[in-house]
Amino acid sequence: MKPFQVFISRLIFYYQLALESLLERQLRMLLAGLGVMFGVASVVAMLAVGKGAKQEILSQLKLIGGNSIVVKPLTNTQSKVNFTKPSRGLCLRDAQNIQEIFPNLAFISPEITLKTLVVSEQKWLQTSLYGVENSYFDIIKLKCKKGTLFSKNHLIGAEAVCVIGSSLEAKLFGGKSALGQYIRCDDQWLKIVGVLDTQPIITTNFENLGIHNTNNSVYIPITSLIRRFDYQKNSKKEQNIHQLTRLVVQVQDAAKLIKTAETIQAILMRLHNGQPDFDVVVPEQILKERQKTQEMLNYVLGAIAGISLLIGGIGIMNIMLTSVLERTKEIGIRKVVGATQEDIRTQFLVEAVVICLLGGLTGILAGFLISWIIHLTMEINILIEWTFTIGAFLITIFIGIVFGWYPAKQAALQTPHDLLRYE
Repeated sequence: MKPFQVFISRLIFYYQLALESLLERQLRMLLAGLGVMFGVASVVAMLAVGKGAKQEILSQLKLIGGNSIVVKPLTNTQSKVNFTKPSRGLCLRDAQNIQEIFPNLAFISPEITLKTLVVSEQKWLQTSLYGVENSYFDIIKLKCKKGTLFSKNHLIGAEAVCVIGSSLEAKLFGGKSALGQYIRCDDQWLKIVGVLDTQPIITTNFENLGIHNTNNSVYIPITSLIRRFDYQKNSKKEQNIHQLTRLVVQVQDAAKLIKTAETIQAILMRLHNGQPDFDVVVPEQILKERQKTQEMLNYVLGAIAGISLLIGGIGIMNIMLTSVLERTKEIGIRKVVGATQEDIRTQFLVEAVVICLLGGLTGILAGFLISWIIHLTMEINILIEWTFTIGAFLITIFIGIVFGWYPAKQAALQTPHDLLRYE
């Protein structure tokens, strides 16, 4: 018989011995495995939540667009400084001026947002209407899966056309194609010329940075929104002088991102008569800071999970030492009939590993369940990978070997004479 086959057959034999021994001591096995189960469950849940948070931050960065600068309008009540001079507010002219001063910008996207009621074929729903240019879709790298984006004539002529998200198409038209169909937003009928690709759903609300659910939104040329909609009806009530909801600038060189943001801040202050009625932010910095905070939290949770596994391992060692003392005569008889030190050591080591594996398997299932409950109750994204399962099994085997080695060694070192005389 080949050495590998001999090794497998011996391993199976020791596994059967371990199961027989553990079935005789079920309560003790359960108590020993609980520590490992809780430790593994906490590790799996922590990894699932941590990976989900990281994936969501990466999706948010994608939706913002890399190397982007966001200019947001501020009202008198929002600003920390009272306005003492008249200002034209954030408007299309600001976008044109920035484009002229920075001719090498990757993209610049002025945007206006409205809440609207969309109606089609006796179906309706409340959603958001965005007046944009095609540069908006370039920044977030979003393309049409059906139809096209806005043409030059659409923008110049302020035509009544729109591009909608994929989920909105399904809700309004079921299984039919929305291309060429009409929807009504407020009192305007718009022809659908394109349907966007499906984007990952972002659970965290970053509307102020322009991150929103593109799958449920309606997009029209910004010129069409200005000419066809009373987009300042709510602004008048709030004494808001701004034309734009936000202005996004994307630079080509990441090294110049902060410097460009500072220059834009200075330019807009001059154009707005020295009034701080806007805020310039770099979303990438905000999200990266959030990512660092999330990683620090993951390290803390990982340390707590590690302590749980350590306690579980100590519990395994304690139970195995007790088991060695209780089974001294059994060990002595086995040695008398020919069992070697290696046989005894392997038997107890396999028992420890089996306890850990059973606790680890239960912990993996519990970790998945805890992750799912967190996702449902707290609306936090989770990401479960098969590597979690493999890693958890390796961790439990490692714990079984490390914390089972000493009791197994103690059992193997005893002499048959001393073992048979033990009472």
